[in-house]
Amino acid sequence: MKTVFMIKQELNVGDRVKLLYMDGETSIEPGTEGTVVKSLVLFGTKQYAVKWDNGSELDLISSVDAWKKIEPKKLDEAFNEDPFYQNIDTFRFFKMKFFQEFLKKLRECGVTNMFGAAPYLYMGRQRMEVDFNYNNVENEICDEVLEMADQAQSEMINGVIKYMNENNREIEIEKVNRNVQKFATSIVVLYMNLY
Repeated sequence: MKTVFMIKQELNVGDRVKLLYMDGETSIEPGTEGTVVKSLVLFGTKQYAVKWDNGSELDLISSVDAWKKIEPKKLDEAFNEDPFYQNIDTFRFFKMKFFQEFLKKLRECGVTNMFGAAPYLYMGRQRMEVDFNYNNVENEICDEVLEMADQAQSEMINGVIKYMNENNREIEIEKVNRNVQKFATSIVVLYMNLY
């Protein structure tokens, strides 16, 4: 006779559950998740009616099946996994409305795709003009990008300094530069996800 280690967690209607083992059943793979819709005792054995995510509705029987209750995530855990929440400092310390407009124009200008856009947020007009000339890019929208370039550089530096001050970090040029690059990447990633 086969012995199966049971995880006999009590389940309630509405609980989410993951199947570990179902005796004699092959239509539901281990790892399948479902929602408990009914709980009952039949001939002295606890059974749970489950609506499985794969469409099956087979019951779990406490004497022979194994499952794991899926605990709901706490609100703060769910937020911590959210990429927007992970980049909350980007929203707090940088003018995303300005950067949205800047990146939109940069994309329309055609000098780079969004994957290469981060350095344009901090390179400034003078360096950007050299880059535009090298790439032989010239149009009205690129002129608008050049007009915004020094402001973008300034907004990046100001945002990083605010961030570093609030987090009691030493303001050293090397650390500022590193944070400017980090936040420029975050801004571009958020732009690509939001707009």
